[in-house]
Amino acid sequence: MQLEGAVRSALYLYPKKGDYESVLKFFRAERILELSKESGGFLGASVNMPTSLAGPMLVLAAWGKEADYLRWVASPVRAEFTPRLTELLEREPASGEMYSIEQDLPA
Repeated sequence: MQLEGAVRSALYLYPKKGDYESVLKFFRAERILELSKESGGFLGASVNMPTSLAGPMLVLAAWGKEADYLRWVASPVRAEFTPRLTELLEREPASGEMYSIEQDLPA
């Protein structure tokens, strides 16, 4: 899938006491990526843990356009699970930084 012309969101999550596994389990149990897909314009995502097991997790998602991501950020579905996710984090998750995808090379 070519992503050129789409946008990518980058969201940093800081697990409490370095408990990455609890955050990852939450994403899986609550079907966070699947729910974001249902909001429309979602092209794919990954939840990434630092190999050093120090620092934030990084959630990268590709969206057809910035408005697609902003719709997800404002979604009542997202608002419903955010307080429970926040309980697992050192700080509240904010909406991610947006990047335009200028060049993409699929595998």
